[in-house]
Amino acid sequence: MKKLSFILTVLLAVLISSCSEDDSNSSGLVDQLDTDSEAALESNFEDVDLITEASMETLDETDGGRSIVDRDALISCAIVEKDTVNKVITIDFGDGCEDGNGRIRKGKIIIEYNERKLVPGAYRIVTLEDFFIDEVQVEGKRTITNTSSDINDNPTFTITLDGGRLTFEDETTATRDATRIRKWVRANNPLQDEARVDGTASGTRRDGVNYTIEILEELVYKRACRAGRIFIPVSGIKQITWGDNVAVINYGDGDCDNVVTITLNGETFTKTLTPRGR
Repeated sequence: MKKLSFILTVLLAVLISSCSEDDSNSSGLVDQLDTDSEAALESNFEDVDLITEASMETLDETDGGRSIVDRDALISCAIVEKDTVNKVITIDFGDGCEDGNGRIRKGKIIIEYNERKLVPGAYRIVTLEDFFIDEVQVEGKRTITNTSSDINDNPTFTITLDGGRLTFEDETTATRDATRIRKWVRANNPLQDEARVDGTASGTRRDGVNYTIEILEELVYKRACRAGRIFIPVSGIKQITWGDNVAVINYGDGDCDNVVTITLNGETFTKTLTPRGR
């Protein structure tokens, strides 16, 4: 009996040790995934798209080409220059200013365009000049093309990101190239607008590891959530693959929160994101 008791004790200790090691490994992989930086990549480039859309709307103003725009919270503190002859818009946040949603931006966003954004076939080429969001530098070239079949549809855009890069305060970087389809679902009140995003991406994480992303169920961004500083998708599912690891991130059922469910190599975790560079 003593021998049997000893054997059972040893087996139990081995089992507990094995489970603890597995939990530690899984937890370590979740940390390695760095979902906060991933959320920053998504939200900051979505931020650039929203600023671009808001700035294109200023083309309807007749103020002589230069104005301080206070109509839209996204560009409420920016100086917007409109060169309608050469079809260039420059949004200048100067040395730093805070918008109506509490985000601090500095630097410039420069937009080259050929037509009003709602016209099928219209494009915008967006470049960033010393541009920062909350102390994180955002770089890259974004090309946005209206692929809608009709001007009365919910506008649909193909968006490519080339040379996307975030540089954080600790000087680490994360990179991204992407092709996305973005549908703008308009409401009677623009503050209730939604963006629905599909597509793929690839890049390098802050630790130097390469990754790929596939959106499995379209990501939904609600503009109304931004007032509560929720800049990530509120629903949708995407898959991130690096090495032999596969993580599936579920953003929930539409509530304005930073809570996601992560299924990593068959194990499921719940995490509240704190996007770096919010």
